Amino acid sequence: METDTDEEILQKTSEMHTNIKTNKDLKKTTADEPGNPNLPQNRPEVLNVNEIVEDCSNEAIVEDFKEIADEENAQNFTLKTGTGAPMMQTPHEFIEDMEPYEPIAIVKETIIEECMRRDNERISHPENLMNRVIYDSIDPSPHTHKPRNTGQLPNFYVPSSEEDCTLVFESRFESGNLRRAVQVYEFEYDLILKPDYNTRGNTQWYYFSVENTRANKLYRFNIINMMKPDSLYNFGMKPLMYSVTDARRYRRGWVRCGQEICYYQNNMRRKTGGNYFTLTFAVTFHYDYDTVYFAHCYPCTYTDLTNYLKKLTNDPKKKNRIRTATLCQTVAGNDCEVVTITSFPNDSEPLKGKKVIVLTARVHPGESQSSWMIKGVIDYLVGPTLDAKILRDNFIFKIVPMLNPDGVINGGYRCGLAGVDLNRCWIDPSKKLHPTIFHTKAMIKKLIEDYDIVMCIDFHGHSRKKNNFMYGCSGRSRLRERVFPKLLERVSEIFSFKDCVFGLQKSKEGTARIVLYKEVGINNSYTLESSFCGADFGKHADFHFSTEHYQEIGHNLCDAILDFCDPDQSKIKAILDELELLFPRAEEESEEEAADSDYSGDENPRKKKKKKPLTKKKISDKRKK
Repeated sequence: METDTDEEILQKTSEMHTNIKTNKDLKKTTADEPGNPNLPQNRPEVLNVNEIVEDCSNEAIVEDFKEIADEENAQNFTLKTGTGAPMMQTPHEFIEDMEPYEPIAIVKETIIEECMRRDNERISHPENLMNRVIYDSIDPSPHTHKPRNTGQLPNFYVPSSEEDCTLVFESRFESGNLRRAVQVYEFEYDLILKPDYNTRGNTQWYYFSVENTRANKLYRFNIINMMKPDSLYNFGMKPLMYSVTDARRYRRGWVRCGQEICYYQNNMRRKTGGNYFTLTFAVTFHYDYDTVYFAHCYPCTYTDLTNYLKKLTNDPKKKNRIRTATLCQTVAGNDCEVVTITSFPNDSEPLKGKKVIVLTARVHPGESQSSWMIKGVIDYLVGPTLDAKILRDNFIFKIVPMLNPDGVINGGYRCGLAGVDLNRCWIDPSKKLHPTIFHTKAMIKKLIEDYDIVMCIDFHGHSRKKNNFMYGCSGRSRLRERVFPKLLERVSEIFSFKDCVFGLQKSKEGTARIVLYKEVGINNSYTLESSFCGADFGKHADFHFSTEHYQEIGHNLCDAILDFCDPDQSKIKAILDELELLFPRAEEESEEEAADSDYSGDENPRKKKKKKPLTKKKISDKRKK
């Protein structure tokens, strides 16, 4: 499906801001003019697979990526972006302490109408707009300035004086995503996200910082090139914010923030005939001259994972429980690690009698909660509890905690550098374009020759549904595939069996779940989904999930595995009896019934009945009950 290029999005944004300028007028404008939104598109040379794949072999494509990676190695880059774009390290380590229970927002019934009214006012009165480009992660800065303390890269914009309260944006750090910031009013900014490399869409993940804040001023941020037609932001979800000042003074980490939050269709047209969508939210900062980060979900970078695994493997108490190895190298040349957790004996012979469980995560880089869930699993398995020891003594856990390091490093949402969704490549993955999928699949096929693989679970995040739930397959056994999710519901306060979907949907044929079920023959093959927002039932209803909740579902998963494989199968029998009552004629879900899975902005799922967001009146009625 043809969608707008990065440059076309920027051009349309500029046209929306200027409105009355014609194409002829725009050509006369130069980049040296102050406030000009049409800077030259001086992009780094990045291989566009979509355009040249028909004229070039897979080997040639990968060689071009490798050349860039080799150049980065020569420059002593610790991270390999594969794009040639400069990247600075995040200036400090984030504090993990955070509020365990943060309520979701109460949605104003008229918020969408108010947002559209503001957009119409802009179109009617373009003379009131400032339209100053004050940040671009790729184009050169037209502002003359001296480099400041931001790693090896100077700021795009530097305030001219203490009275200049313009925010200073930055996203050129690991996992960062912000292409451009345009100041439209003194305290309001339009933001444009970078699409995934070598794609023309997939904008959802954002992660950027601002400096030069002013306390007690209401700032508004509008991310104007979102792709999905609906979002949990309309059902109470809030953005995440991290204040460096709060972290230093009070050891406070990421918090939910924002008011007047709304996700709605804007006036910018796409090539497909549809429109882009805007996420808007307002924030009041607590401190002058603070540095504040914003993110779609709790960031967990490739560097975070690497440091975490090093810490575990260097712990003398855990060295006989965990091993790490390089499964393969990514397109950009980063290592993709595989973690093995079991009770390692002095000799390897006793391992032959154990069964295997395979877990994978972070194939979609913007679903960072999957990294926190897999961390919960790993922490549980290497821990000192008796239950953890029982699992290590009886199983070999093969874990690939980050299937898409390149996408994570570059701040992508769904794809890797090859410009494709890696979770649609499992049928016939390319060794050179999809190496992490190719080698993970090969590892699983090799394991099944020597071991009994009990279960495979792929960890994901979901942007349109609340709760934690699973997608499973459905075959002749009718109920067997439902047993483990039902067990998980029994041990977890935040897992919802009613949200689980079972089937072999045609649109998902290339996913890990279905390929491992159909081709490899693993009956218990699942996708574990966790909401970006929170739960809608139980004591956690109307609260956001935190990293503690994401790790908790990882712990719960281990408890459920213990029950699932218990020699005493009385729990399994009881669940089968319960499922027999719940699904007397359980059949495989049709494509329409299973269409609730998450999808990218370029997919076109069947339209579903639209949910209504929680409004003030509904929230109060619910709490009275």
